Amino acid sequence: MRFSSILLATVAIGGIGAAPARAAADDGAAATGAVADAAVDAAADASIDAGASFADAQASDDIIVLGKSYGQAVGKTVTPLKDVPNTVTVVDREQIEAQNLFTLEDALTATNGITVTGVGSEDPSFLSRGFAINNYLVDGVPTLSFGFPAVVPDLFFYDRLEVLRGPAGLFSGSGNPAGSINLVRKRPLDTARMQASLGYGSWDNLRAELDVSVPVTSGVGVRAGVMAQDQDQFFDVAHRNRIGAYGVVAVELGERTTVTAGGYYDRFRPAIQSGLPGIAGGADGSEGQLLDIERSTYLGADWNRFESETWTAFAEIAHQVSDRWTLRATGMHSDVDRIDVYSYIGNQPVTPANGGTTNQIAYRGDSFAKYTSFDANAIGSIPLFGREQTLILGVDYQAQDYDSYFTRLSNFARINVFNPVSPAEPPLDPYNALPYYPVQGTGATCPASTTPVTPAPANCVIQVWGGTTTQVEQYGIYGQLRFSPVEGLTLIGGGRLTWWDQDAQTVLPRLLPQTNLGYDGRFTPYAGLVWDITENLNVYASYADSFTPQSAPAGRTLLGGGEVQPLLGDQYEAGTKLTLMADRLLLSAAVYQITQGNRNFNPPDDPLTFLQVGRVRARGVELEASGEILPDWRVNGGYSYTTTEYLEDTQPQFEGLALTPIIPEHMVKLFTNYAPSDGPLAGGSIGGSVTWFSETFGGTPSIIGANGRPTVSSVVRQEGYAVVDLRAGYRLTEQLSLSVNVNNLLDKTYYARISSTGRGNYFGQPRSVFATVRYTFQ
Repeated sequence: MRFSSILLATVAIGGIGAAPARAAADDGAAATGAVADAAVDAAADASIDAGASFADAQASDDIIVLGKSYGQAVGKTVTPLKDVPNTVTVVDREQIEAQNLFTLEDALTATNGITVTGVGSEDPSFLSRGFAINNYLVDGVPTLSFGFPAVVPDLFFYDRLEVLRGPAGLFSGSGNPAGSINLVRKRPLDTARMQASLGYGSWDNLRAELDVSVPVTSGVGVRAGVMAQDQDQFFDVAHRNRIGAYGVVAVELGERTTVTAGGYYDRFRPAIQSGLPGIAGGADGSEGQLLDIERSTYLGADWNRFESETWTAFAEIAHQVSDRWTLRATGMHSDVDRIDVYSYIGNQPVTPANGGTTNQIAYRGDSFAKYTSFDANAIGSIPLFGREQTLILGVDYQAQDYDSYFTRLSNFARINVFNPVSPAEPPLDPYNALPYYPVQGTGATCPASTTPVTPAPANCVIQVWGGTTTQVEQYGIYGQLRFSPVEGLTLIGGGRLTWWDQDAQTVLPRLLPQTNLGYDGRFTPYAGLVWDITENLNVYASYADSFTPQSAPAGRTLLGGGEVQPLLGDQYEAGTKLTLMADRLLLSAAVYQITQGNRNFNPPDDPLTFLQVGRVRARGVELEASGEILPDWRVNGGYSYTTTEYLEDTQPQFEGLALTPIIPEHMVKLFTNYAPSDGPLAGGSIGGSVTWFSETFGGTPSIIGANGRPTVSSVVRQEGYAVVDLRAGYRLTEQLSLSVNVNNLLDKTYYARISSTGRGNYFGQPRSVFATVRYTFQ
C-alpha cells in the first residue's frame, strides 16, 4: 500500500521529520505548524516525489518540516530549515524514546531555552524568552485545548513536537510573545509495524506501550495504540496512574485526495500539591531562604487526588488540486472532565513565630470543558522571476466552553513543615452550602449555620463555593508570501486578522450578570528576510508581534474611559544558520528583543482607576546545534542567555528589576547519543545529557512602604546547578532491544521550581533509574 504525498502533507502540518539536521518551517511560526514550506535534503535537490509516503519520510535520514506547505505536494517549494528566519527546536521520536520523555513536561524540561515552573505540581507553565507559552497547535491547527483544566499531555500519542520561540500570532491568533508548541500526531505507516515496550524504574515506575500500524488494503491504513503507567514519586504519598489509547485511519480517495480521522482517550489520576514554602525575609528587608529539608517532604494530604478524562476526535481532508496547489481542512473536538480534591498549604512562609506550622486549605474543583478547532487553507506556488514563490491563505476557528464549580475550606487544619501529618478529609460540596466545620485538633463546637455569622465562631471555618461558565471564541484569516526576487534572497511577508470574544458569568451561589470582553479585526503582521551568504551559510532577520486579551483590574476603571486594550508585544530577531556534515548538522545563533506594552498600571495614589502604560522587555541570545556531528553521533541542544526587565511599573522601585527572574540568565541544555550502525560496536548506544542553570530567584523584593519601613521580602534564590543524565542501550536482536537511563547521576540536591517564600517550591528529582525492553516487528 502507498499513501500519497497528500497524506504526507496532512501528517505534519508545521511538522518536522525524523531528525533535526535540516527542515523547513514557517517563518513566523514554524514550530506551531505555521510553516511556509516543506524541507528535505537540499543535497538531494528536491526530495520525496509526489508519490512518496509518510513512512518513507519517517524512515529517511533527512529532516522534513512539512507544515502548512504540505511538503512535496507543492512541488519545488522545499526550503532547508536554515532558511527559516526564526528559532525552532524539534524533539523527535528518536529523542523522546532515548531520553524517556514521557510527557510534554519531560520534553520541554529537556528543550533549550525553556523553563518549567508552576505552583500546582500537575499544572506546569512553560516559559520562553521571558513569557509563558500559551499558543498550542496539533498538526498545525491552533487549539485552546491545552489550557486548564486540560492536563499535561502524554507523548505516546504524538510522533514529535516543535517549539517556536517568539510571537506566533500569524497562525495562532492571540497569545503571549513567548512562542508556540506544535504536537504532531502519529499516523498510519505504509508497511505493517508493531512496537511494544515495557519499562520499570525507581519508585515502582511501571510503563507499558503497544503501537501497531497496519495497511488494510491499497489506499487504506490503520494505526492504533494503548499505554499504561503506574508510579509512585520521590516525595511521600504522591502517586500517578495513567492509561491512554488512540486509533487513526487514513483513506485515499483517488490519486489526489486523502481523508484521515481518529480518536484519543486519556485518563490521568495523580496526587497534587502546591510545593514547599520558604523562610520569610527579615524585618530589615533581607531576602528569604529556601528550606533545607528532606526532598521527600509532602505538605498535602494522603487523600489528595484528581481524575481527568479527555476524549478527542479529529478529521481532515486534503486535496491536491494540481502539482502546485493543495487544499486542506481539519476539524478537532475535545471533551475534558476533571475532578480535583486535595489539601494544600496556604501562602504562608516559615517564620520564628510559627515555627514552620502553616494552615491547610481543602479544595474541590469540578471542571468540564469542550474545545472545538477548525482550520482550512490553500498552499501553492507561483512561478515568478524564474523561481517558485510560495503563498499560503487560510482561515481558522477556536472555541472553548468551560464550566467550573469549586469549594474552598480555608484554615481547616494545620500542618508542620518539619513534621507533616496528613489532615483528615473534610466534607466538600461545590454546588451547595455546608455548615461550619471545626478546625481539626481544636475540638470546637460549631454552629449548624450554612451562612457566615457575626462574630465569627472561634476555631470554626465555613466554605467559600461557587460556579462560573466561560465561553471563548476566536477566528481569523491569514496569509503569507515567500518571495525570492533574486537568487539567494528571500523576503517573507504575512498578516492575520483576528476576532476574539469571551463571555463569562457567575452561576453559583447566585446568578450574576454576564460580562463580555472582545476584540474585532485585530491585525497581526509578520515580516522576514533570509540572505544566503554561501550555499551553507545565511543571515536572517524577522519581525513578529502578538496581542494578549486582558480585563480591567478588579474595582478599577480605565482613566479617561474607553475599552481595555490587549497587551501588545513585538519581537525583533536576527541570526545566522550554518549547515555542516553534508547538511546533517545545523548550527544556529540568534539575538532578539521583545517588548510588551499596554500592561495595566495602578496609580498608587488613586485606588479606583488604572492606566495602560506598563511596559516590560526581554532580550537574549540563543545558540543551538542539531543533527549529527559525526556519522551515528547526534547532538541536540544549546545555550541561551535571557534578561528581562520592568521598563515601567506601578512601583517605581521595580523598574529595572527582572520581570521573570525564575528564568536563568544563563542556561545550557545538551543531549547527545552515539549509536554506531556498523563495526564492532554496532547494536550498542551510549549517550547522556547535561542541564546547567545559573542562579535564579522568585518572589517580590522588599520595597520602602508608605510608613518609610521596608516591606518583608518574599524572594527565594536557587544557586546555579548542573544535572547530568546517562543512558546506554543494546540491540539484542533485530527486533529486541534493551536500554537503561540514569537521571541525576550525581544525585544533585536542588530546587527545580521556585516561586516565593509562600509556596510553590519543588525539589528536583533525586537519582533515578529506568530500564526499558522494546520489541519492534516490521
